[in-house]
Amino acid sequence: MKNLVPFAAIKHLTIKTKHRQEFINLTPAVESFIKKTRVRTGTVTVQSHHTTASIWVNEDEKNLIGPKEKLGYIHDLSRVLDEFAHPDAKYHHNDVRDSRNPDGKRDTHLCTPDSCGVVHECINGHAHAQAMVLHCAETLIIENSQLVKGPWQQIMLVELDHDRERKITILVQGVKENP
Repeated sequence: MKNLVPFAAIKHLTIKTKHRQEFINLTPAVESFIKKTRVRTGTVTVQSHHTTASIWVNEDEKNLIGPKEKLGYIHDLSRVLDEFAHPDAKYHHNDVRDSRNPDGKRDTHLCTPDSCGVVHECINGHAHAQAMVLHCAETLIIENSQLVKGPWQQIMLVELDHDRERKITILVQGVKENP
């Protein structure tokens, strides 16, 4: 056996989501990157760069995660997340101060107002609340150059807000054979 040497590699992904509460399976991209790095033993970390999009490990099964547009009913995890933090509930985060609402509570971390002084801000207090029960990153083990996971476990990006571009970083670190 050749000597093993430390190694790390990073890959950045940009993913365009299409729906609120969309679950996108990242496992094929993660496994492909692990294979490309040739790391024998180590870990892989998958991280979201967003406060309203999470990384989650669970089963990619339609009744759990949809898509509800094709099912004709609301899948289980969308229902559970909305019961925890419903989009129609009142959130102070959604009370944006601008020319239309000078007494609004939220006056920080806002988009630039338009020429009329109106801030076109996402009404997404629910998405921030739902993100509390999920993670911004997940780390899994690599053994014999393979992702170690259960038979139903998949790594997923969970969109909690609305359709937009999301940035994800994959970090593989460990040891590989010295060429």
